[in-house]
Amino acid sequence: MKRIKNFTLIIILIILSLPLTVNVNADKTINIHYFYYEGCTTCKEATPILENLVSEYGNVELIKYDVLENDDDEALYSQVKRIFERESVTVPYIVIGGVDFPVYYSSDEKIVEVIEYYQNEDFVDVVEKLKNDEVILDSDFDLDQFDDKYIVDTIFGEINLENTSLLLGAIIVGLIDGLNPCAMWVLVFMIALLINLKNRKRMLILGLTFIITSGLVYFLIMMSWLHVVEQLSTVSIFQKVIGALALVFALYSIYNFFKKRKEEIGCEVTDEDKRRKLSTKIKEIVNRDNLILAIIGIIIISVTVNFIELACSLGLPLFYTSLLSMHDISAFTKTTYIMVYVFFFILDDLIIFLIAFFSLKLAGISNKYVKYSHLIGGIIMFIIGLGLLFFPELLLL
Repeated sequence: MKRIKNFTLIIILIILSLPLTVNVNADKTINIHYFYYEGCTTCKEATPILENLVSEYGNVELIKYDVLENDDDEALYSQVKRIFERESVTVPYIVIGGVDFPVYYSSDEKIVEVIEYYQNEDFVDVVEKLKNDEVILDSDFDLDQFDDKYIVDTIFGEINLENTSLLLGAIIVGLIDGLNPCAMWVLVFMIALLINLKNRKRMLILGLTFIITSGLVYFLIMMSWLHVVEQLSTVSIFQKVIGALALVFALYSIYNFFKKRKEEIGCEVTDEDKRRKLSTKIKEIVNRDNLILAIIGIIIISVTVNFIELACSLGLPLFYTSLLSMHDISAFTKTTYIMVYVFFFILDDLIIFLIAFFSLKLAGISNKYVKYSHLIGGIIMFIIGLGLLFFPELLLL
């Protein structure tokens, strides 16, 4: 009988404790730390959405920090970004518990996901700990709970699906940049010489040397520019300068298309005399008996041509890396996007070369497609320029 009483008492205590457990979880305050400034276009969209979440959830509180008007808020903003390793992030910047949102996606879906998660899980309010001068521990962060959902493996490495705009940009801009007459005529001229030699092995080695070297040079140029831009990308004046240059180049490219749409397009950076000298040099290199010296000569030619092509490309790779620097993603991810860009940049050269290699017939890209690539490239730069000047938040989507 005594055992039955004890068992009954235990059951009653468990039942009585259940509501208490639920109330503790429901009553704990979940702070949304919201860094913004008046005049921020995306902030105007984010604010009412965040305020609606406060109304929807009884235990959610919105704490606003104006990073322009309040010096203390600005100092906290810098400190929070440093703790989360998001130095290049811009407003609106949101932190909940141990999770931050470096990019705002015009939706509360991801924010709700974190709030719902914290309704049933213990968490540490990292921003509150910073405000109280407490030590931040690695265990305070919950980023791993959400980041992995958007990662996929590709041949280029891991890519975050949340940054699909960057991936599409790398593919589209890379393809358009590849349709560049400054390097295309060199490749076509070299292929014609190699076909006449009727030596497939030599043709394969020298052709691939030229294309691979082009890709490596372009990759190094873009990585170097990315490093420079990242040192300055937090300075709004620098972003405005890049935006203004993008508009200038864009308008020039579009104007050039309509002005010369009925003409044959060639490389406007090198004149006829320089092309003649370069053609003579390529002939000498291709016809050298010593294959090693020929390879070295092709590498030198490829490096030279790609620096010329950079001017002829109207800055597309530089503007893409500037856009890349604005996104708060890892160095590895940025490198991956540049690799994607370079792959699609050399893709057209690779296709032309392989067709010639297997058929021993020269094939090129129609002048019409090259001209339209300039028009499309100009439009893309125009959009990037407008974004950098007037709507920088939109470029982070």
